[in-house]
Amino acid sequence: MKNLFYLLLAIFLITSCASDHFFASSPDLSKATIDNPARHRVWFESIPDPEKTLECGLPAAGRIKGHCNLMGDINSEKSPFTIWNWHWDTDSPDSKIIESIEGTITGENGDSYFYTGIITTNMEDMSFSGKMYINGGTGSLECLNGECFMTGSAATGVPKWTAEGTVALRKTNENPSNLSGSNNFLEK
Repeated sequence: MKNLFYLLLAIFLITSCASDHFFASSPDLSKATIDNPARHRVWFESIPDPEKTLECGLPAAGRIKGHCNLMGDINSEKSPFTIWNWHWDTDSPDSKIIESIEGTITGENGDSYFYTGIITTNMEDMSFSGKMYINGGTGSLECLNGECFMTGSAATGVPKWTAEGTVALRKTNENPSNLSGSNNFLEK
């Protein structure tokens, strides 16, 4: 009986992992609110700009390619990133680097989202992890906010990672002309 239970559990897990129900090609983000966020998953790799490197040898800029469940395949030509600050981790000098990154992810449909984040890279095995903050976008992702956690490796020479988190469309503010009182705070 115990073996039957484990067999059924294994079958359930295998079929759940094999399905793509978490990665709809065009999820209805209009239903993703702060109270009911949508799942965000990505599979990315970077295309470093060989002319822009940090003093430690890591890429300072480049482009992202891959797949995102919010928009499908990524248009790498319109998905740049920049490392705008970096330093050695004071808790582990000469082995870990902390990087501040910003960029844009653009889907083949032209919709984009903007992100900033912090990445910690272990220089001994070239593994990295970090937290990304999604700060708006364009098209159907215009009011997108969220965060995701990433893990990956550059041990093969090509940085590749996955990330998972939640996103929601924030509500837009009322039009200031619809608010009661003066529309110009300088008039008082």
